Amino acid sequence: MNNHYVTTPIMGIDFVNASMDSFLNRTIYPFLEEERKCFIVTANPEFVIRTRESIEFKQHVESADYVLPDGIGIINAAKISGMPLKERLSGVDVTHAMLEYAAQKGHSVFFLGAKKDSNQKAVENARKKFPGLIIAGYEHGYADITSEEFIASMVNSNPDIILVALGMERQEKWIYDNIDYFSKGIFIGVGGTLDVMSGNVKRAPQIWITLQLEWLYRLIQEPKRFLRILKVIKFMLLHVPIISKMIKITRIDK
Repeated sequence: MNNHYVTTPIMGIDFVNASMDSFLNRTIYPFLEEERKCFIVTANPEFVIRTRESIEFKQHVESADYVLPDGIGIINAAKISGMPLKERLSGVDVTHAMLEYAAQKGHSVFFLGAKKDSNQKAVENARKKFPGLIIAGYEHGYADITSEEFIASMVNSNPDIILVALGMERQEKWIYDNIDYFSKGIFIGVGGTLDVMSGNVKRAPQIWITLQLEWLYRLIQEPKRFLRILKVIKFMLLHVPIISKMIKITRIDK
């Protein structure tokens, strides 16, 4: 974890405690201009729970330079712990800001991940929304994206921003395994962001986000997410003081 931000620890993971403007102006924009390299994780409660289940995944998350609070559950957990976070920094919002800046300043972007249709539509829509955006390349998540040939071609494309949308664990592993081959670039795991950019998945309207019901909106859209929602509920229960205390006592007794 890069140490020039105050962080808020949540279940062993240190989250950047900064506003969107601060993170963009102190990190994203300077890194792009100086051709520096960094690894960004956008983590929701499901990520945090998974780091407790997988040592390898936790290692990948902890190797990141910045872990951003993406999910209202993270924000609420920080409040309960008495160390509130300034703002939710979602993968969708950070991506939008980066692409807007890249289009203005001439930085290039590589779109990696999602299904073939979503990947291509995301690229097409990005070109329309951000005129002048330089596309270094794109490839869907079902291609052979770990081969030496693919990595070499991607390195040669010399991207400034690498959006990795392979889903939790797989995207962090891909960045962890391959970032050292590149001399520069902002590598960020963005989950379902390309699906949203493609239009194949609708982001919750602002009123749902304001009411902290984005999770319900997504569940209505994708009922198969039900089991994932259970992990979020488990995460929040672990932050209810009396339940957390009972769990700690139970572990000591064992």
